[in-house]
Amino acid sequence: MRLPNEYKVSIAKSIDEIEAIRSIWEELQSSEPRPVINADIDRYLSVVRAIGDKAQPYIMLIKKDGCPAAMAICLFHKEWPLKLTFGYKAFFSPTVRCLEVVYGGAIGCLNDDISETLVRELMKVLRRNEADVVRFNHLETDSCVFKSSREIPGILTRGHFQRKECHWSMLIPENIDLFYKTLSKKHRGNIKRTANKLYNEFAGQINIVTYTKEDELDDAIKAVSQISRSTYQYGLGSGFVDNSWTRELLTTAARCGWLRMSVLFVNQQPCAFQIGLRYGEQYMLDQIGFDPKWGRYEVGTILFVKVLEDICADKYMKCIDYGFGDAEYKRSYGDKQWQEVSVHIYATKPYPVFLNMLQSAIAGFNIGVHNILESIGLAGRIKRYWRGRLSKS
Repeated sequence: MRLPNEYKVSIAKSIDEIEAIRSIWEELQSSEPRPVINADIDRYLSVVRAIGDKAQPYIMLIKKDGCPAAMAICLFHKEWPLKLTFGYKAFFSPTVRCLEVVYGGAIGCLNDDISETLVRELMKVLRRNEADVVRFNHLETDSCVFKSSREIPGILTRGHFQRKECHWSMLIPENIDLFYKTLSKKHRGNIKRTANKLYNEFAGQINIVTYTKEDELDDAIKAVSQISRSTYQYGLGSGFVDNSWTRELLTTAARCGWLRMSVLFVNQQPCAFQIGLRYGEQYMLDQIGFDPKWGRYEVGTILFVKVLEDICADKYMKCIDYGFGDAEYKRSYGDKQWQEVSVHIYATKPYPVFLNMLQSAIAGFNIGVHNILESIGLAGRIKRYWRGRLSKS
């Protein structure tokens, strides 16, 4: 398809080329109804630095009648593991060349025409054999980009049975008492009773520290790492890990004034952590975790409520974004949700098409098994059992 005369597409693949369009990027990002920190230029550049030579920047800018209209903020991964999983277990991870549109990375005036242009331009990368797959990281299912990404690719090249995930958020109440009023009487009582139990049994030994500055990172990372190693997320390979990637992103967050890294200590021992990012009017919940041996005190919930008290006192903050995926605490506290799907488009070559069919078959099987277990009431039990084993290991 030839581009209409009013559209012009340019690509930035180096730091200098990206810096040259910084003002355009920041203007498009600030005009988003719900700006996502992953698509912030400074956050993006910190990711590029953290990845090193394993990935390259790739920014697509679409202009209409000479004016910036939209951008696709991407990373080109030379060797990206296409994880084929059953439950929490990945049993096959072939590497592919992947052009990934980062979460929230499709920004601008994304109507039907521009969204179609964006998707077709990304697919040209596949036709030029520069990549094996284009991946949109968690697209909102009611967006024009999602619609175009599902309608334009053929049946052999678009991913099938892509799992829908709920994304929750919550309007921040004026004070913590209004938050408690949104909960059931039983839920409200459980939180206060458990908190009182912890504070009574360990009187004078409870301390909550929130780290925000770059010179506090070593202490924060040490405490959070100690907790993370005992969580099921760590067993999955998705927990908090002290490495160069983590330190690069946290350092950038601290320098930009975003970082809110909170840890609950009991008798000087770290028990629960919550990492959030203050971005614009949003508090973006990034990672949480607690030591399972403190689980009966619900230290994670106690920490969340204490952090929420501070957030309520900040009158500039409007919303908490709970991040990817569904969870019981998100359903309990969230007051708004939407559906998201990670979309894959494969190149029209034998090996990428084979991988698409294989991944689609496994995804369909996973969905079928989950639906059966859900219908007989076993899905939750199996998930808790699996997480428990990962925590112990």
